[in-house]
Amino acid sequence: MSNSYNVSLNERSALYNKDHQTIARRMKLVDEDFALTSKAQKRVWRRFPVSENSERKLTFKDFIKNARKSLTWLRRGPEGWHIGVKHLAHVPRQPRRVGRRPNFLPRQNEVRGGYGAFYPYEHNHHHLIAIGAVEEWVIGKGASGSPSRSDLVVKLILISRWNIHNEKNMVLLPQQEFESLIVGLPAHCPWGVPAHSVYQTSLKERLRKLRKKLDRAITQEKHPKDLKAEILNDLNTLSVELLEQVKTMRAGVQLTAANV
Repeated sequence: MSNSYNVSLNERSALYNKDHQTIARRMKLVDEDFALTSKAQKRVWRRFPVSENSERKLTFKDFIKNARKSLTWLRRGPEGWHIGVKHLAHVPRQPRRVGRRPNFLPRQNEVRGGYGAFYPYEHNHHHLIAIGAVEEWVIGKGASGSPSRSDLVVKLILISRWNIHNEKNMVLLPQQEFESLIVGLPAHCPWGVPAHSVYQTSLKERLRKLRKKLDRAITQEKHPKDLKAEILNDLNTLSVELLEQVKTMRAGVQLTAANV
């Protein structure tokens, strides 16, 4: 996740370093002391997917509690939710981490890295070309061919030097809808449901086209060196297209389908 943090900090900071205090007040989601307004709580209640309650351990009260925790850091100033900011005092209660840690710095282990995925608000590093989509429609069961053919496809992708965790294929997103509404980006996997099936399924046709191209190359016995630049370009181009679409998706709701 370090790639995502670095590109977000150095090249995409405008996505994250807005005046979130003013935005939250303008939306009437917080009062002057940055407490949740009744409007904000009603919105969380309306959006809370009650139909899935029996399958989830988290409750409506948990999401209200988490929103209040996020506002604890926003209350500290206009830079409370900015990426890379280090707070001088009142840091999260994690005694093994000494010193100040920047907002959103990924946690690496028990003693190295940042304060984790809940600071300053719950967030996640989203793969624009999703791992599950690559497994299903480029490598695995959603593509044609035998397991040995899939092994060859994997080798071609490895030879291309494409890394699914590369900066072009990563974007930092709020995890929950309340914070995403203020940040101005879609939510990653809100409400404790670890999936974005609508977004992932929308990549199907584009990735199946890539698999068919690789199948043809294998059938024609093309040399991998003749393919690696094309494979790398196809995947990086798709990542760039997806990033631009994600940036314009509706804020305050989960990632929707991409048009690729």
